[in-house]
Amino acid sequence: MSARGEHLHYVDLIRVLTVGLVIGTHVLALAPVPPTALDGALGMVFHVSREVFFLLTAFVLTYSTGRKRVRWPRFWRRRYLFVVVPYVVWTVLYFLADGGPFLGENLVHQLLTGTARYHLYFLLVSMQIYLVFPLIRALLRATERWHGALLAGAAVFQLTFTYAVQQQWDLGPLTGWVRTPDALLPSYLGYVLAGSIAAWHRDALVAWTRRHTRAVFAGCAAMITLSVAVYLVHVYALGQPPLQASVVFQPVVAAESVAIAWAFLAAGLRWQESGRFGEKLVTATSDASFGIYLLHPLVLQGALLGATSIGLVGFAQTVPNAVVLGVLVVVALPLLYLVSGVVTAAARRTPASLALTGRARTRASRPAPAPELALVNSGGAR
Repeated sequence: MSARGEHLHYVDLIRVLTVGLVIGTHVLALAPVPPTALDGALGMVFHVSREVFFLLTAFVLTYSTGRKRVRWPRFWRRRYLFVVVPYVVWTVLYFLADGGPFLGENLVHQLLTGTARYHLYFLLVSMQIYLVFPLIRALLRATERWHGALLAGAAVFQLTFTYAVQQQWDLGPLTGWVRTPDALLPSYLGYVLAGSIAAWHRDALVAWTRRHTRAVFAGCAAMITLSVAVYLVHVYALGQPPLQASVVFQPVVAAESVAIAWAFLAAGLRWQESGRFGEKLVTATSDASFGIYLLHPLVLQGALLGATSIGLVGFAQTVPNAVVLGVLVVVALPLLYLVSGVVTAAARRTPASLALTGRARTRASRPAPAPELALVNSGGAR
């Protein structure tokens, strides 16, 4: 792993692409049409954003800390400041937006579980990653000669766990974890270890990806095809409803997520080395990505209310579902992304920037480090 300090332009593009998947996931989840086989097939691609962001979180954290001595109290202070504050603020905002006080909802419960909105679990998991990251880095150092074995173990664990969730295994005292895995770090441990190992060997990974870009893209296409094929088998051969067949916790999605993340890396490297077309827009969107992630469900909620009031939701029931889904992906998704980005950019110029976007005010002389989602800090996906 090379010394920290170099700006990884390709990571900016990866963030932008992955945020698009996050928004697409939520647009499809709230589509004003009954879930169909096509809806689920699209979901099999879009909801890998969750896993890609955990890979990216670990990659950026490992790269940014390098192999030098880290003052962990300072690390925790900075990281938690820019995640905990917006987490609390947005939990309250979504609690109010959903009429929590009038429906008897428990704000304290939502704060503790990340359930005020479907994407806030990601921030809870990010906090857990920050907490144990010193242990992860120590593990990387201690096993440096055996990272291949560690990566294989991480893959076996993640595939086994996702299968356990998919099949709803009864694991005794661990059954609760299998039934409600979203907000717990161990559910994504394989991705965190894989992302950290990738950053530790960044130079070798980047060099190999540059030499084999076409193979990476072909492998990604093959994995997407396999993922959709497995989904269709579950729907048409096993009789599962589309939503159940396209759940995020299943082995084929785990493999597909790695393939798509690798393809994003290849695309980012190619973009970086071919002149970085549209760099200002990509950089600005990457910088705003955490705010976009936090905000976009509220924009989507407002868009649905507006569409309902003018009759668009009712009209959607009268046209083929494929047309509705096409409009949502081609028109609604980019528009939602744009509006969320513009609002985030405006918020970044106000004293409320930290609370609303997880970033320091734009005019600050020393901007805060972007949370790895922005990462998004990804999902998240649903």
